[in-house]
Order: sequence, then structure tokens, then C-alpha cells
Amino acid sequence: MGLVPWDVHLKAGQLAVAAVALTTVLLSSARRRPRRAARAAPAPPARPQLRALVVPIHPVPAGSAHTAAVTDLCTCVSELASDLAKRYGGEL
Repeated sequence: MGLVPWDVHLKAGQLAVAAVALTTVLLSSARRRPRRAARAAPAPPARPQLRALVVPIHPVPAGSAHTAAVTDLCTCVSELASDLAKRYGGEL
């Protein structure tokens, strides 16, 4: 390599850079170009709606303040679960 003049090294380097640039342009344009033979993929089947698992609570003695509080809490949790299922149910 010591006997090869610098202008030959320069020309070889320029040729290599031009080849890499041309290859890059050709590959990137080939990726962007849509394929003519490719057809649209069929739509995936609709996913079934997910249902929340409702676990019954243990019975509490009737007539106590605790029963009213538990019933109110269960109602609030049920409404929250319903709202969340409506909002995020189709995004899975």
C-alpha cells in the first residue's frame, strides 16, 4: 500500500462512498415502494368482550350500619368496574 499513490486511494474511497450511498438509496426506496402483488390482509376476528369476574361477598347480619356501608361500597365498586369496562374494554 505504500507504493500506491494518494490520488488512487482518494479515488477508491470516493468510489466506495458512492457505492454505499447508491446502495442505501436503492434499499430505502425499495422499502417505501408498495408491493403491487401484496393484497390487504384480512381483518382479524373481533375479540370477545371481556367480562369482569364478580365474586359474591360473605353474608353480613341484616340491620346493621355495617351492612349499609358494605352495600354502598359494593355498589360504588360495581359502577366503577362497569365504567372502566365501557371505557377500556375494546382496547385489548
